[in-house]
Amino acid sequence: MKYDAQTIYRSGFIVYTTLDPALQNEAQRLVTEQVALLADKNAKNGALVAIRPSTGEILAMVGSPDFNNDAIAGQINMADSPTRQPGSSIKPIAYIAAFEKGWTPATLIWDVPTEFPDGANPPYVPKNYDDKFHGPITVRTALSNSFNIPAVKALEFVGIYDDPNTPEKEGFVAMAERLGITSLTRPDYGLSLTLGGGDVSLLDMTSAYSVFANNGKKVPPVAILKIVDFQGKVIDEYQPLPDEQVIRAEHAFLISSILSDNDARSWMFGRNSLLNLPFQAAAKTGTTNDFRDNWTMGYTPDLVTGVWVGNADYTPMVNTTGLSGAAPIWSSFMQFAVPIVSNNNPTPFTFPSGITEKIICAVSGAEPSQWCKGGQRSELFASDQPPLPRSQDLLVKTQIDTWTGLIAGDACKDFAKDEFVMNVKDTWGRKWLRSGEGKGWLD
Repeated sequence: MKYDAQTIYRSGFIVYTTLDPALQNEAQRLVTEQVALLADKNAKNGALVAIRPSTGEILAMVGSPDFNNDAIAGQINMADSPTRQPGSSIKPIAYIAAFEKGWTPATLIWDVPTEFPDGANPPYVPKNYDDKFHGPITVRTALSNSFNIPAVKALEFVGIYDDPNTPEKEGFVAMAERLGITSLTRPDYGLSLTLGGGDVSLLDMTSAYSVFANNGKKVPPVAILKIVDFQGKVIDEYQPLPDEQVIRAEHAFLISSILSDNDARSWMFGRNSLLNLPFQAAAKTGTTNDFRDNWTMGYTPDLVTGVWVGNADYTPMVNTTGLSGAAPIWSSFMQFAVPIVSNNNPTPFTFPSGITEKIICAVSGAEPSQWCKGGQRSELFASDQPPLPRSQDLLVKTQIDTWTGLIAGDACKDFAKDEFVMNVKDTWGRKWLRSGEGKGWLD
């Protein structure tokens, strides 16, 4: 703290904040009412942070439903408590790091039973929320529907920690730091980190999402603009820092495109979920395994809002997800606040100059070959990161050596024949295709 309580009271400080009274009052009302509705689910606490992404101004911050209620630790500001687990709301960080290493929204991921080695421990075997496997899916489908196995594969691809042998700082933790999340300091994270296995604060998460909303530019959050004493003397005044481009505008836009794609997420969320607002908005929910934390994070270019519901003492709630616990607050607040901050003209997400649209094979994510099965669709790409060529489609015709069953080389042309084969590089994907469920998908 910059000033202790005695100094504040003796000096007669007048504090000018960034808070918008109308937004603050509505945020407090919504958090208090929704937590009351969840009483039978053992949810007693909630918090909300709303930030204007272009300036970092905190327009609303609610730390609990009732400041004066000691029974729920109401005076703990749960908006900036750094020890909550974000569940799936942290997945976009893994995918933005994967975009920097070459993945695209059309990259194919095999959402199939997969074991990840864990040293001397038994292998890590993640499960999806619906306890199902969805076969080959693209990044757009994987992230918008919040499937867990693809997110773990994304983290395995980017790595958890920085490799000291390379000049650039890389990995999930480094990306989180670039976006403003500084609490992931443990040395022993595993692949469950992408599913929310690290501690964060709602304020940091909301600030990180504001980077996506602000075309990849980071503006630190600010709540106090000026402090004046009783004589009118300026004691402290906020000096805005220049914007810092921490991720490419194209990659920020692609995350926004995926998180605002109501068609893509309808597989798991339905077409009329609370995430589908009357104006274009990106959204991501999060739920921890034991229902200790519910999250909904989302934004437009005008406003970023993060909501958390849970208990300050970490006791679990009962069958309450990000969609049922936090999303009602987020949805109502966004519909109230965005028209106010945008003068009734919500800003849509607009293509930055480095984005192109391409036709892909819907199943493989590659440019369609003549053997593309499952239809075609359009997808968005950074111009320098196009889809895989049609030679990398899922179903390809190639020469197979009749002795080995492998792709024929120049030395064995006399014993080769043309065959249709599945172009599958994922070991677990190949294993799944030989299983009952995979064979059914192939048929």
